[in-house]
Amino acid sequence: MLIWLLGVAVFVVIWSGLWKTQPKAAFGVLLGLLVAWILSRLLTPYVLGMTPIPVWLPPLPLAIIALTLFVFGIVTWLRADRLPPPRVSDDDHEHGHGHAHGPDHAHGDHGHGHSHGGAHHHH
Repeated sequence: MLIWLLGVAVFVVIWSGLWKTQPKAAFGVLLGLLVAWILSRLLTPYVLGMTPIPVWLPPLPLAIIALTLFVFGIVTWLRADRLPPPRVSDDDHEHGHGHAHGPDHAHGDHGHGHSHGGAHHHH
């Protein structure tokens, strides 16, 4: 019981600091605690072995994550026309490999471990 009270006291101190700096995050923590408490009440009989575990319960967290990502994907897709345009870098010839394709660039000097033949390939 003493360890539990100490844990609650530490949590309250950390949460109060979060509330001062980021109130939205602190509110989210409270909502998360409420959801966790409700889930713990619903899952306790299964965890203690008083009730057999239904077949749909073990994959439920993965299904919730998959559905959440699916919904976010649909929302982003529907709002894609209103997104700001992507930022264009100053040098269009740089492809993230750490080297430029300039006039003094040798074809065999890519460091990829294979030769390109004679053609100039863009990645």
